[in-house]
Amino acid sequence: MNTAPFVKPGPVPVDPWPELIPLEAPKLPRLDLSLLPGWAGTFTRELAASTETPPELAGGMVLATAATAAARTVRLCVRSGYFEPLNVWTAAALPPGNRKSAVQRSAAAPLLAWERDQAREMEPTIKRVSSEVATMTERVKRLRAQAAKGDTAAAEEAAELEANMPTIPRPPQLWTSDATPERLGALLAENEESMAWLSSEGGIFDLLAGRYSSGIPNLDLVLKAWSGDAERVDRGGRPPVFLREPLLSIGLSPQPDLLRGLATKPGFRGRGLLGRFLFLLPPSPLGFRTLDMHPMGETTGTAYAAGIAAMLDWPLATDEEGRPRRHVIRLTREARESWLEFARHVEATMRPGGDFEHATDWAGKAPGQAARLAGVLHCLEHAHGTPWEVELTPATMGAALDLAAVFARHSLAALDLMGADPSIAAARKVWEWIQAGRRERFTVRDCYKSLQGTFPRVAMVREALDTLGERAYLRVKVPDAKEPGRPSPFVEIRPDIAEGWR
Repeated sequence: MNTAPFVKPGPVPVDPWPELIPLEAPKLPRLDLSLLPGWAGTFTRELAASTETPPELAGGMVLATAATAAARTVRLCVRSGYFEPLNVWTAAALPPGNRKSAVQRSAAAPLLAWERDQAREMEPTIKRVSSEVATMTERVKRLRAQAAKGDTAAAEEAAELEANMPTIPRPPQLWTSDATPERLGALLAENEESMAWLSSEGGIFDLLAGRYSSGIPNLDLVLKAWSGDAERVDRGGRPPVFLREPLLSIGLSPQPDLLRGLATKPGFRGRGLLGRFLFLLPPSPLGFRTLDMHPMGETTGTAYAAGIAAMLDWPLATDEEGRPRRHVIRLTREARESWLEFARHVEATMRPGGDFEHATDWAGKAPGQAARLAGVLHCLEHAHGTPWEVELTPATMGAALDLAAVFARHSLAALDLMGADPSIAAARKVWEWIQAGRRERFTVRDCYKSLQGTFPRVAMVREALDTLGERAYLRVKVPDAKEPGRPSPFVEIRPDIAEGWR
């Protein structure tokens, strides 16, 4: 017989709270800079180390710089009839104080050096042609004065001189960091229809949102310059610019706060602008730096500058009629099969319940983005040769797919930060209200009354609270049916969070 004393059972213990699933971006994979080949990878790693900045910042800027050089003369044939240009748009978001300008300046330095070298070589020609134009202009002026007095021969000679007036050559320009859409169109037209926007800030988003157009979004040119579609740019009182295959590369490092709300700007999501960016959300190292930075090796910077310059010096090909065209890189059969497997995997993520269910605008372009990255890596590998004469290998495609997988996780988090998933965006809005009031317990009705401007129906508030409940931030409880009237369900905040507010 059991003689142990009988113990009266106490209250049934409350179920413990499950692990909290943060609303903010999950822990994201880091960008492996060893995936960048040879001199480009060495430079990028040493740039990140010498500035004590995240590898994502240097990696994004170097890829944008390399794409700027490659896209001018090369494109990629993924399979028969399907080509991808090699321009890419990268955006590594970091708060101020992270030496973003220094990284951007170092990554883009070879572009500026090449521009200066070209301007120096062209200087004698520019001076000579400018002098000819000045002389001809003065001659036309005198002839016009005679023509005004009835001299028909003078009028004809003036017209002939004007028709044969040479154009003063312009030194090539590879990139900009501030331009109106009209000026951007002119820059593309003047520079073989290839241009880059490189900046340590995100001012381009203000430009596209309508900074120079009374708040009316101006997206047509940049959207078409991502895919290389023809465009006509009207320029007020001046002749329009016609672009056959414009290509724009972008490399940015905006502040994370700038990303919040971008999805609500007219056209940014609906027309696919944000789906064209390869986003990176690295953790900020501020507060954890040693400040004992070692300078980059001299040979590393020299090799990087020489490699980018070699790519910029590649000549264009010509078609059967002698017109300039871009060279074509082709894939090995194995590389194409690897790409197709990746594309099929991405396709499955866009199904209901898939990772990219709410970001199909980005995922739909991901296979093409991966192909572009592969093309850029291939060009870096063969910078001092002729990459269009060498097939792109499975190893290069594998490195590009690894890069694309990292960009995918970061971009999904960035789009989530912008409000891509409406349930998460709504949950964040309610949680901000809870945090602001340090509320430990409240009714659903109270929440609805306070946020009625955002949530016109109680059901919408309940959906947001359910999302917070699923992530273990709170519990929604139904009052006892015996209570008089029609009491509203009430909410209890997770105890360990509420204790931090007291």
